[in-house]
Amino acid sequence: MRKEKCALQEDRIEEILEQGEYGILALCAGKKPYAVPMNYVYKNKSLYFHGAKVGLRYDYIQFNDQASFCVIDHAIDRPDLFSTDYASVIVNGTVELVKEEEEIKEGLFALIEHLAPQRIEDGKAYIDRAWENTAVFKLNIQEWSGKERKR
Repeated sequence: MRKEKCALQEDRIEEILEQGEYGILALCAGKKPYAVPMNYVYKNKSLYFHGAKVGLRYDYIQFNDQASFCVIDHAIDRPDLFSTDYASVIVNGTVELVKEEEEIKEGLFALIEHLAPQRIEDGKAYIDRAWENTAVFKLNIQEWSGKERKR
């Protein structure tokens, strides 16, 4: 990292991942990159997200399991300084399609707990109806880094 003074400690990185709701998933197939905004949940040192069982994201993951994910905690323009105050995290690792029923349901439930905690019971019913037709992906984090600047 170029500016070590801005580097985040692991506890702050985890805090940002735990509190965040959206990020950008970056994938690559051959020489063609693809980045897509995703909601996610951080659980057991991995990121879980979901989507359709068809489409570009699915195809790219099948082609190349290497992925990067960026979460921006905040970005505040500071025109007085010609700069920005920010905090962000980037994780790299391998992404896989979750295949076991139990982990699919756990991943979906973790997403509901994180993103719709007021609808837990409705979420459980939704999982029972939709889990077989929903792709759940797990990004196994191999490395991470984060930066924050406040002035």
